[in-house]
Amino acid sequence: MLTNKPNPSDPDDDTTPLVAGASTVPVRWRHRLFGRPRLSTLLLAVNLILLMAPLSGIFAMRLYESALIRQTETALQSQAVFVAASYRAALLRNKTPGLDYAELSHPVADAFMVDINPEVPWRPRPPRLDLARDPLELPPAPPRKPETQPHWLAKDAGSDIRTVLMEAHFVTLSAIRVVDHQGVIVSSTKANEGLGLGHLPEVQRALQGESVSSLRQKEEMDERNRRFNAFERASGIRVYVAAPIMIDNQVVGAVLVFKTPATLREALRSKTRVLFLALAFLIFVAALVSLFMGATISGPVSRLVRQSKLVVQGRRSGIEPLENPVTAEIAELSETVSAMAAVLLARAEYISDFAAKVSHEFKTPLTSIQGAVELLRDHAGSMDDASRERFLANIADDSDRLSRLVTRLLELARADVMQPEPDGVSSDLLGFLRALSDVYEDRGSPFYRGHLAFDDDALWVAIDADTLASIVRNLIDNALLHGQSHPRVDVEANDRYAVLTVSDDGPGISAANAVRIFDPFFTTDREGGGTGLGLSLVKSLLEAHGGTITLTKHTDGCQFVVTLPRATDSP
Repeated sequence: MLTNKPNPSDPDDDTTPLVAGASTVPVRWRHRLFGRPRLSTLLLAVNLILLMAPLSGIFAMRLYESALIRQTETALQSQAVFVAASYRAALLRNKTPGLDYAELSHPVADAFMVDINPEVPWRPRPPRLDLARDPLELPPAPPRKPETQPHWLAKDAGSDIRTVLMEAHFVTLSAIRVVDHQGVIVSSTKANEGLGLGHLPEVQRALQGESVSSLRQKEEMDERNRRFNAFERASGIRVYVAAPIMIDNQVVGAVLVFKTPATLREALRSKTRVLFLALAFLIFVAALVSLFMGATISGPVSRLVRQSKLVVQGRRSGIEPLENPVTAEIAELSETVSAMAAVLLARAEYISDFAAKVSHEFKTPLTSIQGAVELLRDHAGSMDDASRERFLANIADDSDRLSRLVTRLLELARADVMQPEPDGVSSDLLGFLRALSDVYEDRGSPFYRGHLAFDDDALWVAIDADTLASIVRNLIDNALLHGQSHPRVDVEANDRYAVLTVSDDGPGISAANAVRIFDPFFTTDREGGGTGLGLSLVKSLLEAHGGTITLTKHTDGCQFVVTLPRATDSP
């Protein structure tokens, strides 16, 4: 009989008795809550690793793209400083004696005043542009016709440095515009001198004395090309850098430099070796993940499949819990498969032993009946009445024994497959014992009610009335059969269980027989008509309802202790 009942005497015990009348196989769920990772945790970790590879590549590309933007900004800042110095030198070189700079300059805004210290000449300006943080502005408006013409000195200085600007433009591909203090172009890499750029925010801020960097869309970037290069954000961007040109904290002009930064495709074209190494690393990581999955999931599952096939083939050895199941689910499944194999083995042994015992128990009375019938058939005419009645009485006794065996076997079979009672089914143990005491007293074989728990009003247990009656009657009848005086019945209870004790003062049983007392067909009163199924039936009924029975005393009488789970709710 398969059961899954805890030991009432040890609420924390998770040992599972498997087969009634056979050896039990303990199963401990050691990894149910902790000790091993959950399979879901393992799969989540693997998926995160696989997800991190492409995400890391995308993140690295974004960082590299921002680095290209800042590299371009740094280069444009250097060019702007160089152009500003060249324009300032041209102004000083072309200046006539007595010329006041006030005619072609204005003061620097207070916020951008420069404290010139010859001992500390360093004024570093690190790149600040970031694709993730800085907004992408619209393309700049084209130069406009100015309201005033630039000063003659600004024109001459612009003419002097035009050759320098064109040389730099041909090498660096940067577009350069130099404007005077009113925002009018005085020198440019494009034929647009005399037009105004004072409407551009970058130029306006530079003419206040501030150095500015910004990102703008390219004018010629159409929507088709923008969609094609969507993964390369820098392909449709220009970096703008505007720097003031100052003499003694007077703004005499500004430099506007802009350029399209290198795209990822262009930058990575020279990084072929690095890309191949990164690809090889990703393949190596994927291989490691595959090996890890095979070792942690596929391997244990394959071993479990092989063990399951051994169970199907009826093998009785080599089915043990996996030594290294890795995850908690596979560990529990492994122990379950091992326990299942033990259950099937114990069940097979139980059925084989049970069939042999049934065959033996039925064979003895059947042989006796068959012999008596043959004797009566051959010698009935020559037998005297006493002999004939003796043979007929033997046939009747053996028939009664067969009838009792069949009845007990049917009861035992029903107990083996009995399911626990649904919630709410309960019986009053004390009320039943009071009524049963009256019945046995009327029959002339009363039992002694020992414990004061009988004085309580009721004690509800989680078992139906018919099953309770079968258990208690079998125990009391057994005590009456073997005892010399009235048996004693005691009842105690705690919060979880009711404890029923049935004692007798009979001769007891030997220690060797005491360990077999609950085995099917074992009896010490075979001559008196005992079937050896009563106590086995009681044990099966109790286990089916979460109870237990133990023999606690077997010398100078016997004492059986029965535990019954208490009902949670009384009717």
